[in-house]
Amino acid sequence: MRLVLGVSGGIAAYKAAYLTSRLVQQGYDVQVIMSQAATEFVQPLTFSALTQRPVGLFSQADPVGPMSHVALAHWADALLYAPVTANLLSRLAVGRGDDLLSLVYLGFSGPRLFAPAMEPEMWSHPAVVRNVKQLTLDGVQWVGPNYGRMASGFHGQGRLAEPDEIIDALVGLNTPKDLLGRRVLITAGATYEYFDPVRLLTNPSTGTMGLTLARHALRRGATVDLVVGPTVKSLGRGLDQARLKRVVSADDMLQACLSWLPQADFVVAAAAVSDFKPKVVLSDKAHKEDIALTWQMERTADIVSELVRKKRRGTRIIGFAAETDRLVESGQRKLRDKGLDWIVANAVGAEQGFADFPYRATILGQGGVEEIVEGKEATAQAILNRLAKVDIEG
Repeated sequence: MRLVLGVSGGIAAYKAAYLTSRLVQQGYDVQVIMSQAATEFVQPLTFSALTQRPVGLFSQADPVGPMSHVALAHWADALLYAPVTANLLSRLAVGRGDDLLSLVYLGFSGPRLFAPAMEPEMWSHPAVVRNVKQLTLDGVQWVGPNYGRMASGFHGQGRLAEPDEIIDALVGLNTPKDLLGRRVLITAGATYEYFDPVRLLTNPSTGTMGLTLARHALRRGATVDLVVGPTVKSLGRGLDQARLKRVVSADDMLQACLSWLPQADFVVAAAAVSDFKPKVVLSDKAHKEDIALTWQMERTADIVSELVRKKRRGTRIIGFAAETDRLVESGQRKLRDKGLDWIVANAVGAEQGFADFPYRATILGQGGVEEIVEGKEATAQAILNRLAKVDIEG
């Protein structure tokens, strides 16, 4: 993506240098333009070194000739202004064109993302609120500001969003909303099956696959219901808009899923659910010398099969099969036996499949192998690509 990064004058301008570095590392072609005030906080040479491009300053003649504001407005795929000060907001809201930042904005018709940064009292001032409302009506999208400590020492809403938040918002800015109006129920993480209050049966799943699916589904416009097991300690970035239920056991997860199933267009059962649970659960910790070396077990609820049985007409369900061998054969059997629309068979074992270890999956449909994908990001997108093509009424 060709990106114009506009930097206005404020103490948060120093963070724009790190943001620029991250953007370049992720493959963005970045052209930085700066207000005159911004150059008093960060030298243009910093951005030029990071981007390998001359920095556009406040005159119209920089950096690509006497009509730079026109050239850059036609060159860019998106505008990202970070930080955005109250002064810049006011100038853009009324359509002033008195420097390169404002001129490029006025000449650009594509997606625009603003990351404001200012003192909390300024952000909540009626004039700034009016300007934000006007710019939103004009099509600007926003990331932040965040709550936290300001350079003044005061606390409140006004901190520049973190670079990773800004990049996530930027990715979402250009993501097609092909799941708009669809509701996706996603499960993530392992479950815990307790023997007593301190001993339990579980597996190494961290929930990364399910959270990745949820994040991309939200970016593509879906409404996301997320049921997570106890191994998911933090949702991380980009999941604030998901409806969330935290559960512990397989039975808990089943009940949570059933409560949301009637509203779901799609169910993606990415959780690694324990297959067995103790037949008897002790209310107090058992002393080691009192524990027999065998413990009676019973199967947990088959969540996916129950959801298939109780779903409404038109709901599509995607399951996962974590296998150490005979990946396709095992996946095809589960696909058939459980009545799923698709199944994602992924290899697990020593240093593969779980957490951040290498991930390789085969997506199976009723017609056979559909795709082999590497990595959780690619797997999530491949699954969602299929969902986006589904006619819900069919």
